Amino acid sequence: MTRYVHRVRGKDGVERLYLRKTGVPRVPLASPYGSRKLEVEVERLLAEFGSIKARPQTLEAAAREYETKTPEFRNLAESTKREYRYILGEFIDDLGEVPVSAFTPKFVMQLRDKWAERGHRAANLRLQLLKNVLKRSLIAGEIKKDPFALVSQVRRPSSREEPHRIWPDVALSAVVAAAVEQGRPGLARAIAVARYTGVRRGDLVKLTRSARQDGRIRFTTGKRKVAVDIPEAPQLTDWLSRLPDRPPNTPRRGRKVPRDATSSEPLTLAFNSAGRPYTDDGLGQELRKLVSALHAAGKIDSDKYDLHGLRHTRGVDLALAGCTDAQGAAMMGHGSPNSFTTYRRQADKVRLTNDAAAKLQSLRERAANESVKPVVEKVENPPTGTIGERTKMPTFPEPCDGTASPDRTEDLQSHNLAL
Repeated sequence: MTRYVHRVRGKDGVERLYLRKTGVPRVPLASPYGSRKLEVEVERLLAEFGSIKARPQTLEAAAREYETKTPEFRNLAESTKREYRYILGEFIDDLGEVPVSAFTPKFVMQLRDKWAERGHRAANLRLQLLKNVLKRSLIAGEIKKDPFALVSQVRRPSSREEPHRIWPDVALSAVVAAAVEQGRPGLARAIAVARYTGVRRGDLVKLTRSARQDGRIRFTTGKRKVAVDIPEAPQLTDWLSRLPDRPPNTPRRGRKVPRDATSSEPLTLAFNSAGRPYTDDGLGQELRKLVSALHAAGKIDSDKYDLHGLRHTRGVDLALAGCTDAQGAAMMGHGSPNSFTTYRRQADKVRLTNDAAAKLQSLRERAANESVKPVVEKVENPPTGTIGERTKMPTFPEPCDGTASPDRTEDLQSHNLAL
């Protein structure tokens, strides 16, 4: 039975076992490898899945086929597979016995509206996955009419805050400085690298020092296996030259740390207090704690700054610089130019507010200039009898000291009589 056991060693060094057999979902196994308990567990699972036969032309049958037989699912990133398997389980539990022919536009819209109660992303994700599951049934003619043609995705509420906040320079500097002050230079370097490369968290924790060569950064993304080869930003070069490239050489503390243990030589650009690579969750958790503490102390304006926000900040920079979708996707490591539209939408908001502010400032400057503009009046030139122009500067009222001006009426009358 061990031929159906797939052994996977995670980034944390722990080996995990999974059931792998054609036509059977990928299931994690709890028993130790090579033990009798593992054989019993595998036999039980194979018997369970073998006895469960979904009725043909039902959503359950379509969902199982999509998960176990289609290259579309097989080629997804592991993180996406985990999320999709969870939703496929929902589909089977709630709608498994429903014939695929029952999925009309009206029924799909009712499902979408129900899912929307859990949020726009939850609704859109399930709507897209349902479309993937039913695609083969639609092609095979088991569904007479495309049920998704008239059903649009749920729009993001306009009142909702952006899911990943853009990092201003003042917040970036404050967080980096705090990380160095607390003896965590590896965290500070992670923030700088994420800010000026836009690398995902899963790739950030794996970036080795050798990824920086000849003024460029080269790596392959873990999600889509996209080869990234980008110039190193001057700002990143400056940050990395000023930040320590190893943890402080002091005895480490912690419940699981041996007495008098010291840090090791880091092999990655970002590293924890022990000099070893961060885990995905470990890096995110450490940054969250630091950001929350700085916000509570009043040193930054929000506690919503996160690692993916650094990726969005980089994407918005590229969009504001005028990069096309293809150029931006290449810089960000996206597999498709369409993925860059998210950053373009955020950049459009920044551009519009900047343009509006510039126009308002221009209006104020014009108004200020017009208030002191010289007045040109027509005057007669006595020697020639021609009409000339004389510039008359505007007069400004003298400051009032609270006393009345003297009456000059008598002087004016005497002047007129003399003429």
